[in-house]
Amino acid sequence: MKSFFNLIRWKSVLLALLALIVVKFFVIDSFYENYVGGQISPISTIEYIIFCFAILLLVIASILINDYFDQDIDKINKAEKDIYIGKFISEKRVLSLFYILSTTSVLIGYLIGYLNGFLHLGSLLIVFVFMSYFYSLKYKRSLIVGNLVVAILYSMIILLPVLFELFALMNEPGGLFRVIIVPLKENLLYSTLFFTAITFLITLIREIVGDMQDEEGDRECGCRSLVIVLGESSTKSVIYVLSFIFIALTLWFLITNYKSTTLIICILIVCIPMLFFIKELRKAKSIQDYGFLSELLKIVFVSGLFMMTNIF
Repeated sequence: MKSFFNLIRWKSVLLALLALIVVKFFVIDSFYENYVGGQISPISTIEYIIFCFAILLLVIASILINDYFDQDIDKINKAEKDIYIGKFISEKRVLSLFYILSTTSVLIGYLIGYLNGFLHLGSLLIVFVFMSYFYSLKYKRSLIVGNLVVAILYSMIILLPVLFELFALMNEPGGLFRVIIVPLKENLLYSTLFFTAITFLITLIREIVGDMQDEEGDRECGCRSLVIVLGESSTKSVIYVLSFIFIALTLWFLITNYKSTTLIICILIVCIPMLFFIKELRKAKSIQDYGFLSELLKIVFVSGLFMMTNIF
């Protein structure tokens, strides 16, 4: 059982689930309660739980297909005890699981979409599947493209619940109009797009840091990551720029949208860990150093989720 949870990278799955919970109960529901005159979401709690299940299946499928195509790299970068394909589970079963989980997720997307009068959600999940597959097959080894694809996919976990909500509102008389006319600062889509953007940034940074951690195996297997093409120093400079953009965006959004007490708390919880990350990046050299930085970015992500709980 432990091997299975490690195979699907349970920490990443748990973070995705946490994000889905926060978006629903602290963003969408709070928005309805405070700004749309008590209008009730057209998506029931049961439907949202099923939706979350579909998203998590896709997350797991993406992890499996990535590990399937990364076996040659992992044999160099990972310890023997951390390699599960070929020992805990066969290559054939991993590929079968990817197809089963992806297909199930898409079918669930179409089902709950159909029950709410639209089919857009299932189509979006198909795009998610293809991006995951081709990232693992091809784009991962391309300069920056693979990093961008992963950042887009992970940030979509924040955006998809709101798109699900908006699709459902299209079939409610005047429902979508009542949401859109809310002033910009209190607008559901506006706030969600901001959190999608900072999730994109933090994931992109984490992917680049991960490439620095995996440089040896990537180099031997012909990957063209930033650190291989630009070198360690220049890659750190790219990360500094992205990190300061993240901090600047966060401070701007906090100052323009939060009250004084909450503002101070959010600045402390979100920005201080990011500043600490920048400090530690300056002296990072070993695989262990970059592994620590990668874990630190998970804390920054969770801090961002805390910020979301206070938006409405």
